[in-house]
Amino acid sequence: MGKVIVIGDKYTVNLFKLIGTEGIILEDPLELENTLLKIRKREDVDLVLVTNDTYTPVKEKVDNLILEQKKPLITVIPSPFSEAKPVDVKGLILKSLGFG
Repeated sequence: MGKVIVIGDKYTVNLFKLIGTEGIILEDPLELENTLLKIRKREDVDLVLVTNDTYTPVKEKVDNLILEQKKPLITVIPSPFSEAKPVDVKGLILKSLGFG
């Protein structure tokens, strides 16, 4: 079974480390692209979780890298410092069915 790596602020990374997840603290979001490229070469990693506040400033730079990546799977998660927005589940379902 592969590892999970969390990339983001020290608070979120340290919380995930408490449950045994490997973590990388990034003070500068501009380092995200290089960090993802390094992790991509590792065979032992299956999932990379990137905090939203680390991802958002460099979204345009890393979107293609995230979308083309099959393994490890890279996904964005909220952090305590992220602005929370409600999810319109009904709208998402309608859109996926072609009605939205």
